[in-house]
Amino acid sequence: MGFTRQQINAVMHEIEAFAEIGVYFDQPVRTYSSGMQMRLAFSVATMYRPEILIVDEALSVGDAYFQHKSFSRIRQFRQEGTTLLLVSHDKGTVQAICDKAVLLEKGSIVKSGNPEEVMDYYNALIAEKENSMLKQIKREDGRVETTSGTGEAKLISAGFFNTKKEPVEYISVGEAVTLEIACETLVDIEEMTVGFMIKDRLGQPIFGTNTHHYKKEIKKPHKGEHYLVSFIFNMNLGVGSYSVAIALHADNTHVVKNYQWKDQAVIFHVLNASKEEFIGSSWLDPKVEVFHVE
Repeated sequence: MGFTRQQINAVMHEIEAFAEIGVYFDQPVRTYSSGMQMRLAFSVATMYRPEILIVDEALSVGDAYFQHKSFSRIRQFRQEGTTLLLVSHDKGTVQAICDKAVLLEKGSIVKSGNPEEVMDYYNALIAEKENSMLKQIKREDGRVETTSGTGEAKLISAGFFNTKKEPVEYISVGEAVTLEIACETLVDIEEMTVGFMIKDRLGQPIFGTNTHHYKKEIKKPHKGEHYLVSFIFNMNLGVGSYSVAIALHADNTHVVKNYQWKDQAVIFHVLNASKEEFIGSSWLDPKVEVFHVE
């Protein structure tokens, strides 16, 4: 790697401490598991902060503890000026630590740009491609909205409503809301599942479900029929800006048969108007008790 023996010896204890492989540190590498090899390789590669750090799926190996530890070091390097080139199929990782994403297919660049935009495009690509369309449009707020599917059913409208049946865009932590989804079938189909996915401002999935999981699929809908699907829950999310993707498909996932998937279908904001102060993406409403023990 271009370092002198003196430089290597100077950080040997740091390499050993970061890798945390115990007595195996002095054993032949051929005796290592794949996770141990990754630990040592990452520790060696990052013993000095590089100008460019290339990571090729390596962080998908190993336990959760070491993954968190590695991501912390990567974030530290980025803050100090290191350029990170990450190759991965893990959309969550890409969206969490990258400023730009490039989607490759058969050696060619298919899409590049904002990680959320590129990941939405990738999500649409992996669905069944036969007779499908895929388009992206830029909204007035600057977000890129991705829509894909066969067009056998379509989303008419979606939005949140409070207990007074009033449409809401700003929602208080813990407030009871209803997500209403109106849709129409454009041809006769065997089955339609309606689902939603809430994402944070980086496009990371926060919560998603659909009517299939609750055994409420729409069986054999005919052409031209309209449906209104409601999901009722308390908004137990942290303060922030969120988006909702809506999916109309068969079976339990849009990958099987995607009629329509629409990202950025709903944009909403969560505010803390009455709860105790907290941090994070979820509101757990803990009951706190303190006892004096003699």
